[in-house]
Amino acid sequence: MGTCFSKPPIPNDFHLDCLTDHEGGDFFRKISREFHPRCDVAAITFDGYFNAAEGTIKCEGLRRFFLDSQCEPSVKTLRDEYDVDAAFQSFVLASGNLLIGKSTVDEDSMNEPLSHYFINSSHNTYLHGHQLFSNPSATAIKRALLHGCRVIELDCYDGGRNGPIVMHGRTATSPITFRNAIRIINEFSHAMSNYPVLITLENNCSHWKCSELAQILHEELGEKLFVPPEEVRESWLSPAALRGKILIRSKLKYREESRANSSCWCSCWCSSSSGKNTANTDCAAHLKWLAANGSAVDAVQKIRDRCFPVCRAQNVRACALSPSDETNTATSATDFSSLVYVENVKLPTPHQSTSLKPLHSCSWSESKLVSQVEEIGRELIARFATRHMLRCYPSAKRIMSDNYDPSLAWSVGAQMAALNFQADDISMWVNRGKFLANGGCGFVRKPEYLMGSKLGPPSVPACTLNITVVACSGWNTFERFHSYETPTTYIRVSLAGSFLDNKSCVTSAFSKRKQIGPYAQPFFNETFSFDIFEPRLSTILFTVHAKESTAHDAFVAQSCFPVTLLRPGTRLVPLYDQYGKYVGGQGKTACMVVKIKIFDLDKKRTRRELASLTE
Repeated sequence: MGTCFSKPPIPNDFHLDCLTDHEGGDFFRKISREFHPRCDVAAITFDGYFNAAEGTIKCEGLRRFFLDSQCEPSVKTLRDEYDVDAAFQSFVLASGNLLIGKSTVDEDSMNEPLSHYFINSSHNTYLHGHQLFSNPSATAIKRALLHGCRVIELDCYDGGRNGPIVMHGRTATSPITFRNAIRIINEFSHAMSNYPVLITLENNCSHWKCSELAQILHEELGEKLFVPPEEVRESWLSPAALRGKILIRSKLKYREESRANSSCWCSCWCSSSSGKNTANTDCAAHLKWLAANGSAVDAVQKIRDRCFPVCRAQNVRACALSPSDETNTATSATDFSSLVYVENVKLPTPHQSTSLKPLHSCSWSESKLVSQVEEIGRELIARFATRHMLRCYPSAKRIMSDNYDPSLAWSVGAQMAALNFQADDISMWVNRGKFLANGGCGFVRKPEYLMGSKLGPPSVPACTLNITVVACSGWNTFERFHSYETPTTYIRVSLAGSFLDNKSCVTSAFSKRKQIGPYAQPFFNETFSFDIFEPRLSTILFTVHAKESTAHDAFVAQSCFPVTLLRPGTRLVPLYDQYGKYVGGQGKTACMVVKIKIFDLDKKRTRRELASLTE
């Protein structure tokens, strides 16, 4: 049996606990509450606030714990004294004590131009698996939208009887109809967020087929389709002004084939249909004769069907149509162009942007992004991205649909770091963590230093983040651990999302001697320190690994959050599988207990002001 290049379907693959369970209600209902007896998690949590000899904590100690450690108001109603273990169960393993609080949309920050935001973006959204052999489907588009994506990419070609198609050109992937793709976008575009969706069209259609694209967009999207009036062309509208709308991003210069190429394709068709190679001039004359007899449409349709899904057969039409018909093709392209709000242009370097229209967009591969940063620097690219739109996408060499690290794209202010959403790899985990910010609406405002007059990366760290991985619970619920072998696990804590903030630390390995019960739960109580230059770009990624005899240790679970949403104090970290669902089984969910401390390095801000970093 040959190699399968398609990812197998995942049951309930549309559901992401990290997005849908905002307040952790489902998590806290199923949380495992067993910890290793050798690790006194309660004593570590309340260190300095409780009576160690008696194992109790008084009301005043709890109030100081909430104020000094948790940086939040104390619970209003407290008893005079608590058993320290009971206090841990009541106030730490409690609803609402997640590492990040409920993220909500900052409505006041959504009134700036689109170029001021990072936008959750996908690459070749219609593909279910790898880039060469997987089958496109509307389901893949639905999955991306339900996972928070706001930029959908479609590669469009002329197609056959059923109209324009979406497919990955020059590969063995099969097509889906453009209409079906647009229909699924319309249905799920605002299921997770009411802010706009951008459809970026890699338009390989001929001039005369563009009118059908425009017609389908109007028919399927209706009032959701944003038709830009002329007066807004000079400036980007805000996400708030475009709420509930679907925008079109595409090039305005379409492919034009020479008549020589057209004749060549006509000749290929005539040869394949008649068994002999007919001269190009004879083929053109034949098509003109068909046109005179009212059969040109049928002839062109037959040619295109024969070449399907090779989508250059539309060139044959140029041989059959008279010059007066070619005027209609220009009108067709104009109809489609009137729907394009974000014009995509080829821009080798930002220096050339001054000669173009006031506002435009361009796309760079990951390799071009790296070369441009090396040649002209971050500042110039960031200045370009303050007004214009920049989209970065994976290299064509990534045929397995793996992803590049989006950190560099975000660090230069690129609004759209397009990723393969089907990959569910580290880059996607970081992307999910980043866009948990701002209520998960898919738009995160860029920091001031990527938009203001003083562009460039910070020269000194903004703060220091200390993370103590205390202990874990729910390890016996991992389905992969239900075997004769007792795994050895460890936690990796990584700073990601920023080009400057890139550091990874690893705990010691914990070898459990029991499969179930308290002795199966790992404990570490290890502290790691991170100097953070760009807290508004950075995310913190926790990954759980099981040591194996092979070269690579096995992935077990992950969790990722924006640094700006981290809450100081002793908090709970939910753990997810690679698809964003809670890890666990038997009706239980696994978690980690961590302690967070954030220190302001320049000492100019008070503790309360520092705590506002997490709000």
